Amino acid sequence: MNNMNVGAPLNYKTLNFSALFISVALLVYPATILLVPKVNGLIIGLFALSGLYLLFRYRDKSIQVNQDEKLFYLSLGLFFLVSLFITLYGGFAYKAIGKYLHLLLAIPIYIYLRHAGIKLFYLWYGLVVGAIVAAGIAIYEVSILNLPRARSLTHPIIFGDLALVMGAMSIAGFGWFKQRSARQAFLPVIALLCGVLSSVLSVARGGWIAVPFIVLVFFWYMQSHLSFRRKAAITAAVIIFMGMIYAVPQTKVSTQVDRTITSLQQYADSDITSAKRGTSVGTRLEMWQASWKIFLDHPLMGVGWGHYQEQAMMQVNQGWRNRSAATFDHPHSEYFSALAHGGILGFSVLMLLFLTPAWIFIKYIKHGKSVESRRLALAGLVLVVAYMAFGISEPMLYRSRSVGFFALYLAIFMAGIYQEEHKVISRKS
Repeated sequence: MNNMNVGAPLNYKTLNFSALFISVALLVYPATILLVPKVNGLIIGLFALSGLYLLFRYRDKSIQVNQDEKLFYLSLGLFFLVSLFITLYGGFAYKAIGKYLHLLLAIPIYIYLRHAGIKLFYLWYGLVVGAIVAAGIAIYEVSILNLPRARSLTHPIIFGDLALVMGAMSIAGFGWFKQRSARQAFLPVIALLCGVLSSVLSVARGGWIAVPFIVLVFFWYMQSHLSFRRKAAITAAVIIFMGMIYAVPQTKVSTQVDRTITSLQQYADSDITSAKRGTSVGTRLEMWQASWKIFLDHPLMGVGWGHYQEQAMMQVNQGWRNRSAATFDHPHSEYFSALAHGGILGFSVLMLLFLTPAWIFIKYIKHGKSVESRRLALAGLVLVVAYMAFGISEPMLYRSRSVGFFALYLAIFMAGIYQEEHKVISRKS
């Protein structure tokens, strides 16, 4: 990224305090997001306020923004503004807008982190510790408390998905750990296994859809670094590992797969009034069909965020959909939610929100000036791809904890790339 400023640099004392604050936050945030209430919101709020302070303090100074940053700001800002407009048009719903505000806050968070700097030690170790802590929580809840699903403070789906993505992002830092010592190279691998274990124990079946997409991202990243033999060995290891997870009864994976198949069969063999359509899978199918009907009736701007349930209930009352279609206030899909709530306009800004950072991260994976920026870009791409896959069956951006995680780490990886690219430019100049 090109150099840019928002006025004079932070003074030495402020910079020292900011470096300490950011380092502690990067280490603490992943470990506490699933364990300690309010800490995640506090960190995001303090980061955002710090960025807004910088913008206010240097408001009279010229701001240099490069093309990537313009696109980044545009994707976040446009999503929020369009969501706000659509929601006002359909009838204001604070719950939805309050959550989407997290995405807008990624802009001041990025500005703050870009200026204060990020220490990669705390970033990578924070993700590793977060995944390991999640696994500890999952094992304790399922094995000691005998709970059917690991969940900690949040919904089991959010718990499993966030743990999985923390473990996957940790693997992006494998080379960083390996440079420090051969023993430390095992840490991101352990984190990945912990993330997978947490996801399995949460029984978050929708999150498992992300696994093949994440694997493909890593294979694409490593294609020029691995021989055919190593690729074949890694492929075989992944297949064997997944097979073991399926085969071990304690993981309940085979049970959940069989349950999904049975639910689909029951759904296909039942009529619109049948209670058999009230399973987790059947309810989602009903909600998605209800969402599609809402979209067809309101194709341009949908019905506004926060108004799905009342529209779905109208379809139920008219005998078009099973009662399960109106069970929740959202249709359990990022994409169907965008279509129903925001029509083509809402769906378009959602895809812009996902694809713009993905394009930026791919760009730096291919053309980054340093290996560190390429690793950070890989972690960012894993984050976006995982959330896009999670979004098939769960609106991750509609929940405060998961949307905050997404917004914060988008800003972190973007700021980290800026930092590492700028280091290379500074050395050459």
